[in-house]
Amino acid sequence: MRRLRGLIPGVALGLLLLVCGCRSPWVQCTIVNHENAQVSLVEVNYPGGSFGVQTIAAGASYSYRFHSLGTDTLSIDFTDAARHDHIVKGPELQLGQAGTLGIEIRPGDQVTWTPVLTASK
Repeated sequence: MRRLRGLIPGVALGLLLLVCGCRSPWVQCTIVNHENAQVSLVEVNYPGGSFGVQTIAAGASYSYRFHSLGTDTLSIDFTDAARHDHIVKGPELQLGQAGTLGIEIRPGDQVTWTPVLTASK
């Protein structure tokens, strides 16, 4: 019974946070490879961190969700099928922004950025 009494405040706090709808500002990022061949060593750098994947096949995509921990310019690094490395700068991401970010790798190693971001409330 004593264990149960000690557990009740923790459970109550967890339920309160759930009911209040507290949310952190997340950015849902999707990288789409429109090239005719796979790209490899793909890394996205964002304020406060980075994420990546070994390869993205031709016509495939990769998704990742992250928190922006500051304000800075986004960038993507990748290696094309001819083993050429590319670093492409993107838009600036502000601290606390949330939403979606599309990154498309197009033929000729061109990169299109589609941010749909808003300031978190």
